[in-house]
Amino acid sequence: MKKAVLNIIMVFMTVGAFAQNFQNNITVSGHHTYSISPEYSSKMILSMNNVYYDAQTMSLSEVKSTYLDKLAKVGISSDRLKEDPLHYALLGYEKEGLILEFKTTSLEEMQKFLGVKSIGVTRSDTTLKAELSDAQMATYAKAAFDDAKKKAQGIADKIGRKIAKAIYVSDTNAKKISESMYYGNTNDERDYYMSVSFELH
Repeated sequence: MKKAVLNIIMVFMTVGAFAQNFQNNITVSGHHTYSISPEYSSKMILSMNNVYYDAQTMSLSEVKSTYLDKLAKVGISSDRLKEDPLHYALLGYEKEGLILEFKTTSLEEMQKFLGVKSIGVTRSDTTLKAELSDAQMATYAKAAFDDAKKKAQGIADKIGRKIAKAIYVSDTNAKKISESMYYGNTNDERDYYMSVSFELH
């Protein structure tokens, strides 16, 4: 009986301590908007599977040379393209072909590349990639933290309390950014988010 009573008392003490702790904390999210300088990458599939009307007279080498000539006319030379035959093999096409990848930091240049149409050529995917340095991560984290602190202070002022030290910080932002441009997202701004818990006095 005594043991049961002690257990009940311990439960109430634990719940009371949790409630008190909850009342003395405030958790807010902070964010900071920053700009990126991405690299754009696009892959084109050159395949005899995509040649319908001239399949009997046209070869893969002709498909490739015709496409490269059209690229040259818009200022994109063939030495800037990387061939990826393994990727093509993994796609499982019945007829011969290859994949050509083009990379650039110029969105205008990427638009030119994507605008070139040619027999037997279809687009595979286009991506946007960027990587933050350790210094950038630290700077953006500090800015997001300051934003969270400002929010917490504003809430505390409204309820007649004051914030003290930060007791918990959650930062799940990644250094590497890799996004598909399928939906035409070319915005070069991103948000750095952080969740912070502060003690309340």
